[in-house]
Amino acid sequence: MIMAADKLIFAGPSFSGLQKETPPTVSLKPPCKQGDIYMASLQKPSVIAIVDGYFDGVPSVWHKEILWALSQGIHVLGAASMGALRAAETDSFGMKGIGAVYESYRDGVLEDDDEVALLHGPCEMDFVPLSLAMVNVRATVAKAVERDTISDVAANRILQTAKSQFYKTRTWKTLLEGSALDLDGLTSTIDLADWLSENEVDQKKHDAEALYDFVLNNEFSAPFQPAFVFEETEFWHQRTRKWAKQRQKSDADPNAGGFRLFG
Repeated sequence: MIMAADKLIFAGPSFSGLQKETPPTVSLKPPCKQGDIYMASLQKPSVIAIVDGYFDGVPSVWHKEILWALSQGIHVLGAASMGALRAAETDSFGMKGIGAVYESYRDGVLEDDDEVALLHGPCEMDFVPLSLAMVNVRATVAKAVERDTISDVAANRILQTAKSQFYKTRTWKTLLEGSALDLDGLTSTIDLADWLSENEVDQKKHDAEALYDFVLNNEFSAPFQPAFVFEETEFWHQRTRKWAKQRQKSDADPNAGGFRLFG
């Protein structure tokens, strides 16, 4: 059950392993699904921040519930994963995006959802990532080129191979062992696998940390002032009634539903 708090952050694998001392004013929530942002907005927090969210097999957070939260004077932020996607899609209405992943979606450098998708463990495992997000491949490869660890040709081959792999099975192991990836003569004398163990870039985690710090270090006492009028359609009312019933059911039966292993 969502408890009243001044600042809510929906996060999962992008936060996995982060050691943060969360003050009482901040409440960390699991990755969001459809209806969660609307239900959270009923608690009247000053901020709702989206980092991670479900999408494969679970209905994704709806753009209209973000607009609803904004229309209620709530500041809505996004970064790293689902938050970066939704921020790029709704920043013209006032959702604030943070970080390099958001900026890439905003500027049209990235377009595909699978750039941030990955397989991850359940809440009990701290949502540990079990596969590799494409945005992290891009950030790591860019660093390798900058350090002259690999050539531009090698970088392009790695990116093409990574992009061709299914997001649930993409890892550095499957990537470097991919039959389509031939890097002979295209890397420096440094073993690439060894280099990765010390230099891999987790761009999603960097952006999640930036959002967390922004939430903690900024004042949100003044309500957000929307520049649009929210239209409460009959379909909207149908969905909100459905979400409320689902919340009542989950509150009555904590074992109902559960987390999927993707997001």
